[in-house]
Amino acid sequence: MDVVEINRVSVADQVASILRQRILNGELLPGTPLQEVPTAASLGVSRNTMREATRILSLEGLLKRSAHRGVSVARLSAEDVAEIYQVRHLMEIPAVLAARAQDSDVLAELQAALEGYERSVEQADWVRAVRFDLQFHTLVIRFHRNSRLESFYQKLIGELRMGMVLVDRRHDDPGGLVPVHRKMYELLTVPPARYHGSADVDREGEASGRLARN
Repeated sequence: MDVVEINRVSVADQVASILRQRILNGELLPGTPLQEVPTAASLGVSRNTMREATRILSLEGLLKRSAHRGVSVARLSAEDVAEIYQVRHLMEIPAVLAARAQDSDVLAELQAALEGYERSVEQADWVRAVRFDLQFHTLVIRFHRNSRLESFYQKLIGELRMGMVLVDRRHDDPGGLVPVHRKMYELLTVPPARYHGSADVDREGEASGRLARN
């Protein structure tokens, strides 16, 4: 008999997923209190399940728990965003340098993410643009061919998304990052030139600097 792998998702994980989407879509703004009882009731779950869901999101950095004020949507300072982008660059630049011509599978997915990003920017759909932007950079990490690094990067995704949303919403020209992504992709598809791709990864981080100056 063949062994069938079954992925079980707990109710708390499902609740966390719903709340995560509301936060990243801007339905729950930074600083918004998350009232445990009413929220649990509206989702049809117990208080214990709600506590577990908020614990998950607190570990991701999306919620902040205070002894006196309870749970609220986390606020990211300019320093927080700068640190998030710094960690991203520390992981992505070596990944770009590690890219090889045989990584055609990753390059194909990068092209699809890039095209989705470009369409979203054209439509001024910034939340969707952030989703494709993050997908693009997550794929870059795969050039490491290191499952542990990929897992570590996944843990940063929540805060990365929040940082990207903040940067894109306050950026004076979000479409200005499109040619940077396009050039990065084109450099990666030409093996001798891929070593210059790291400069474009670093240049994109200037967006976080704009947030710090606002």
